[in-house]
Amino acid sequence: MDHVDANPERLAGTWHIVCSSFPMWLGGRRTDATSTYTPLPGRNPGPPRMRDEVAYRVRGRTRRIPGTDTRLTSRPGTVYRWRGKGLLAVLTSVWEVRETGEDDAWAVIAFTRSLLTPAGVDVVVRADRLTDRGVLAEAKAAADRYGAEPLPLPDSGSAPA
Repeated sequence: MDHVDANPERLAGTWHIVCSSFPMWLGGRRTDATSTYTPLPGRNPGPPRMRDEVAYRVRGRTRRIPGTDTRLTSRPGTVYRWRGKGLLAVLTSVWEVRETGEDDAWAVIAFTRSLLTPAGVDVVVRADRLTDRGVLAEAKAAADRYGAEPLPLPDSGSAPA
């Protein structure tokens, strides 16, 4: 398997979760899920880090899950350890970018279980590419390879093509 090499600058920005195998996103109670990555200043010496904020809507209100990702440079590919912030600081998970589309328009992110959540796969699309049918079709094809189900797109009410 070829490994993707994506540093925090390459991942920076907001990504919409368009397909998933993660129970939290399935079932329709939580919608419009996004992940926003913001590179953090480097610690010398130290691995690359970034702020990670997951946001979603439930009953018309936006909820946020803040955390910090630290790249695990001893592993091949793009592997990060997520640690929650505040009350969630006891939670950790390891995640990896498995695939990316052309120009990093979409990505497949696989993550391990945490103390409270199962392992899963999210297929994400950059916010500025969310209306591109070709990008959505490629993301859906990647999701099929990983057993991830399409989710309703924001504002459209329909699942990815």
